[in-house]
Amino acid sequence: MRNRLICTAFAAAAVLAVVWPFLFGGQLAWRDMLVLDSPGMTAANFGGGDLFARNAPQDGFLAIIGMIMPATIVVKALMVLTACGAAYGAWWLSNKELFPSLAAIGLAVCNPFVIERLLQGHWSVVIAAWLLPLIAAAALSGQALVVWLLMFLASLTPTGALIALVVALVCLNRHRLITLGLGVFYTLPWAIPGLIATFRGGQEMNAHAAAEAFAPRAEEAVGTFGAILGLGGIWNAEAVPESRHLGFALFGLGVFACVLIGARFVPKRLMILAAAGLGLATLAWLWPTGMAWALEYIPGAGLVRDSQKLLMLALPFYIAALGHLPAKQTVAAAIALGCVILQTPDAANSLSSLRGTNAQIVDEALIKFIAGRDVLFVDRDTLVEVDGRLVIDPYSKVVNKVESGSLSVDGQAVDLPSPRWQAAMTAWEDEDLKALEDLGIGVVVEDEEIIAETSAGSYRTPWILTTAWMLGPIIAGLAFAATVQSGRRSNPMRT
Repeated sequence: MRNRLICTAFAAAAVLAVVWPFLFGGQLAWRDMLVLDSPGMTAANFGGGDLFARNAPQDGFLAIIGMIMPATIVVKALMVLTACGAAYGAWWLSNKELFPSLAAIGLAVCNPFVIERLLQGHWSVVIAAWLLPLIAAAALSGQALVVWLLMFLASLTPTGALIALVVALVCLNRHRLITLGLGVFYTLPWAIPGLIATFRGGQEMNAHAAAEAFAPRAEEAVGTFGAILGLGGIWNAEAVPESRHLGFALFGLGVFACVLIGARFVPKRLMILAAAGLGLATLAWLWPTGMAWALEYIPGAGLVRDSQKLLMLALPFYIAALGHLPAKQTVAAAIALGCVILQTPDAANSLSSLRGTNAQIVDEALIKFIAGRDVLFVDRDTLVEVDGRLVIDPYSKVVNKVESGSLSVDGQAVDLPSPRWQAAMTAWEDEDLKALEDLGIGVVVEDEEIIAETSAGSYRTPWILTTAWMLGPIIAGLAFAATVQSGRRSNPMRT
């Protein structure tokens, strides 16, 4: 009981240290994170639009929720709840001894992967990362329904859907076929639009530049491989706490050393997952040509071009290994706890930029006048400045914006402008409104003022796949009920 109370208090402190920015008001705007109170029912939010469906089903889900209540409240609540879930998952995976459990909880809630992804604005990826310890623990315990429900929540983002499915399939002993079926169902909001976009010819990528730009990155004092072992090394050096630029990533190697001590007490399945995650991330770093080949010739490989995300596969193993440090090795467990804290000692302070903003983000009158038509903004890029923060253009979340999607990293073009955007800009420069109309563009905007209109009308929002996805918990419950009923039929004497 004493250990449980201490671990609960520590978990609450760890959770608060990470999620405190989400306890304030305001809309969320930081780099790739843009969560508005009322997102629009736009094609892009539901996997359509000019770009690949990288933000489905999360954006469509938030658009639907935003019609009922502020979507920001839902996201903030999810961040808090899943962080608590990570702590509980770590406790579940641990041996319940004090220091090992504290180390496991600390790593589950506040690790370099989580902090760096939050600073990049990948809130839904962090939700998936926080859910993985719970998914692994529930799967190893044979609690299929819990696994399926957690998989659903992790599938807010494509990366989370795939990683959660892999972890569930590896850790479950039974119902793997149903798990696979549900996992595939959870991917439909982005998989089907992705297939359509692939066949019709969508945005092009500079595969070699992408492989190099999104590979794991070296961190101070540990290099690239050391950063990988310490669950850090995100491609964007700006999305890293200042302490890790000062050499505190060294403590990540201490965490890894303690993980090795506890590894022999952990199910081999978790070790296999960790080896796959660490190995593939390392391979992407050492062999960018191979990653470039995969991006160019393997459909869907773009989902893992940001290869540092694959380190998520190692999280359950790391957490379980720290949580199973032998009770007799109290010093090792205490060292593990210290290293967990010291690898990102400024985490709470560095996350202050995630606090919501109360600034006016979009012009509601302009949105109302656009009235669902496709709009070309001739002066707004993929990223814009909002309240002093560089963030995804908010209009891409509320209107059917013709999106460029172009992206450059360190001066190298990674994603080329979408074909429709290029054609639209050419038509506008040629003052050819008929060509804009043929492209389905009804409005042209500059400096948040309408400067031209065509007779092109609005189109129906492709909301069906995301709406079906939202029925996932019900489908998972029905699948579980069917397995229970099947078990009773096969064993009629069972009570």
